[in-house]
Amino acid sequence: MEFTAANLERAVAQFYHTDATMQAQAHQWLTAAQASPEAWYFVWELLHRSKSAEVQFFAATTLHTKLVKSWDQVPPDQYQTLKKQILEAIASYSLGPKIVLNRLCIALSAYVLHTLPLHWPNAVPELLATLQPSNLPTIPPERTAWILLEILTVLPEEFQSSHLAQNQKFLVRNELQKNIPQVLSLLESILATDTSNSDNETAVEVTRQAVCCAGSWLQLGVPLPDCEKLADQLVASIFASTASTQLHQTGLAESALEALCNMATHPETHKYPSTCLRLLGKLLPLQQVIQAQQQHREGSEHGDQELVSSIYRLFITVAESHSRLLLDSLLKDGEDKSNVLQLIQLILQCSNSPGLYPIQETTSQQALGFWYILQDDIIASETEQFHLYVAMLSPVYRALAEIMLHKSMLPAAEENWSSEEKEELRCYRQDIADTMMYCYSILRDSLLELLHGKLEEALEKCNSDPRVWWRSLESCLHAFQAIAECVEIDEAKYLPRFLGTLHRLPYHQLDTRVVITALEAVGAYAEWINAHPSVLSHVVPLLVTGLGSSELAPAATMALKDLTRDCQISMAPFAHHILQASQEALRGEKLKLGECVRLMYTVGRVLAVLPVESIMEYLNQLLMPYVEELQILVTLEPSAAAKAGILLRLKMLSMLFATLDIKPRTENETEPDVSEGSDMGTPVVTTQQRPQQTAALGNGEQVQPVFLVLQRILPVMQAIVDKWYSDTHITQALCSALKHALATLLDDCRPLVPDMLELLVKSYRLQPHGAALDLARQFVGQPSDGMELPLMESLLRELCSVTIMACSGNNSNLSEHADLLEAFFNLLAQILKKNPQLFVSEGIDLTALFRCGTVTLGLPEAPAVKAATSFLVNFISQSRELAQLLTVVQTCGDELVQRLLRCIGGESPRSALEYLSEILLALNKKHCDNLCRWLQQAIQQDGFPSPRASRENKEHFVKMVLKERANKRKLQETVREFSLICRGLVGADYAVQSSLYL
Repeated sequence: MEFTAANLERAVAQFYHTDATMQAQAHQWLTAAQASPEAWYFVWELLHRSKSAEVQFFAATTLHTKLVKSWDQVPPDQYQTLKKQILEAIASYSLGPKIVLNRLCIALSAYVLHTLPLHWPNAVPELLATLQPSNLPTIPPERTAWILLEILTVLPEEFQSSHLAQNQKFLVRNELQKNIPQVLSLLESILATDTSNSDNETAVEVTRQAVCCAGSWLQLGVPLPDCEKLADQLVASIFASTASTQLHQTGLAESALEALCNMATHPETHKYPSTCLRLLGKLLPLQQVIQAQQQHREGSEHGDQELVSSIYRLFITVAESHSRLLLDSLLKDGEDKSNVLQLIQLILQCSNSPGLYPIQETTSQQALGFWYILQDDIIASETEQFHLYVAMLSPVYRALAEIMLHKSMLPAAEENWSSEEKEELRCYRQDIADTMMYCYSILRDSLLELLHGKLEEALEKCNSDPRVWWRSLESCLHAFQAIAECVEIDEAKYLPRFLGTLHRLPYHQLDTRVVITALEAVGAYAEWINAHPSVLSHVVPLLVTGLGSSELAPAATMALKDLTRDCQISMAPFAHHILQASQEALRGEKLKLGECVRLMYTVGRVLAVLPVESIMEYLNQLLMPYVEELQILVTLEPSAAAKAGILLRLKMLSMLFATLDIKPRTENETEPDVSEGSDMGTPVVTTQQRPQQTAALGNGEQVQPVFLVLQRILPVMQAIVDKWYSDTHITQALCSALKHALATLLDDCRPLVPDMLELLVKSYRLQPHGAALDLARQFVGQPSDGMELPLMESLLRELCSVTIMACSGNNSNLSEHADLLEAFFNLLAQILKKNPQLFVSEGIDLTALFRCGTVTLGLPEAPAVKAATSFLVNFISQSRELAQLLTVVQTCGDELVQRLLRCIGGESPRSALEYLSEILLALNKKHCDNLCRWLQQAIQQDGFPSPRASRENKEHFVKMVLKERANKRKLQETVREFSLICRGLVGADYAVQSSLYL
């Protein structure tokens, strides 16, 4: 359909007055119309006053879009005509509709940005002179002033969001900053007019627009000494707004506060410390507005909490931006010191905003970041200054800690809270916990003394009326938990008292949330308890009791996991108690899957400190029922219930395999980190050693209990593979169990390696999946001798054959196998690094592997490309030592170079360029002559790798690539520059900015 005015009117009507399907069609067509060259002509017809408001708005929006995105379509000799048309349109719409007038003002600002400084160097002075009542007698004077202010307001805003080239943006910024004195003079003269009692609505709007304009220009960076008069006027406008209903309804106060924020926080303000402190003195009277609003709230009237919150935000923003200056001012007596202390007290008052967050108030949260910045600057101070700051501000942080105790209290009931509100409170309490850590950084032992006193007080009150005072008790426990990471290991005064107090809590009378917090606090102090094991007798009974409750089990299992991780040796006296309770909890069917798995972590760690005979006895009682159940579940027909049962038991076995290790580790050992227990998580390092256990089985060799369990379970795993091989979740869980067994047993698993490899290969043949490849990495990562070499060679042959078969013939859909290819090439890269001799065994098609890696480079999935790159780089690096690899590189290197150039030329995302550069560097190091020949052959093709790259561009690229054999960064820059040329992005502002992140 032709882009005519009539057609466009109909399309706009369709967009605003039809159903969603028709709207989508109209939107698509209108967008195409805006992008067309005809838009420069039809906008003026559609801007006619006789058109509907919807059509006029579309035309004004289109004009702005064309000026921003298609400025290069305007010939310079048409600039003046275009400017005249825009100004005439603004004059035509001076009385509204306001939404159209606003769009036209934004369009004019876009025009100004494109014509500064060459074609319209005096744009701002000319606008100031032109838009005067004397020049526009048909427009009311207040309306003329409003239009001028609207244009001046959107001009800096449009500049901030523009996509001008860097050099052009620099020139335009300089031109705008030259006009700041004239703009400030205009704003000051307007704000000097008292409109608080004016009945002229337009005059009131002019005042508000002047404030908005000030905020916009202040973002450009007005020298702070030049802003002092304006600051006084902005503060006065806030007071005027609170005294006048008409001004208040315009949002004048909020706009003035935003302008003051822009004034006080611009990066250039740090050049004027004295002026910053004077500005603080000008802002402090605004606390009177806060006090007045609070009095209204306490009375029958409702205070304006949004205004109060905005004023607090201004104070906090100033304090955060100039925290170091504020601290320096505290070291000198005088008015500045007094003002800074007032400011800190105001922020403390903000932190103590009345009401329950987030139901009754949301103001207090914004102050929390300031307390971190302040304590961070205090800690970074010189020693002498640090002690002065601590002495001066300790009362503030002590008061803050008491406020945080109050604000962190849980609601008496949450039944009527939405899930969003509950999540907001959870995050808020976490922020409060962080703030408690900042308080500890300043207060140290005095905070522990405060918290312990509050705890004893809350406990005493709970004993008399637990239904009322449990919230205070819970907040004290929450605070102790918060500072656990900060307290020194050798602290021996307050923490023993705190942990000793826990067994005195009347849990049966308290809300469940108190017990949960107590359990979490115990877990948080696990590392400290390891150094003070005498307190275990106070806390272990509490944790064990928690296992019997479905509400408490998540916190109890997590705390037990923390304790058994950090205090494993010290847990031996409590092993029977813990294992007995664990068995009862697991059989009680109250635990969720994650809690069962997490509890197996505790079981494994506790069992590991017992004699082997006791271990086997407990395993027979605790674990063997699950093994027998697993055997039964495997015989059932596949169903959701059977799958859930198998997954639970496999994950429990996996966790036990990871933690039940009776052999001492002289080096740091890697263990699974369990957060929610549903998976094995990522490894963490611990250094705790355990006593060596021995088990003599006939031949006198030491046998790990995990070996015996694995030996028993392997036939069941074979049956699981036969029936469930196509289920990703079960195969992942099974491979994870084997991987953790292998990591625990190390050399001890050798008798079972053939069976484990048979299981792995069988599973992979039936259904290739990444979990099996991750397990294979564990095998090839283990030290091997001549006896195991044939097994490893056979494993590699099978994995390569199956993978190539699975991915061959599906090049068009290779992305479907991206995860598999990622795991596969990571495995191959590891083998090439650790044991490249495996690659020269018979039956491995090295050419097919190399070509598969080459094709994978073209995938959009970055992890697969990264893995293929690692494989190819290691393959090339080893090729000079292994003749079979050398033959492949010489035969297939040409294909690889062709693929690399196509990817660089635009077929791959730019994020992949870093990986591709590594392959070029490896080829240049090991096969420089061949690379030179392959590159020269490739660039001889016309239009390859992109028609945008000239012959000179390609020859320069080849020269720079061949020149660089060591500096990876320089080669990446060469590849990036050539890729930008091939993609047509050279010189684009987007290319310049985004290249910094590649």
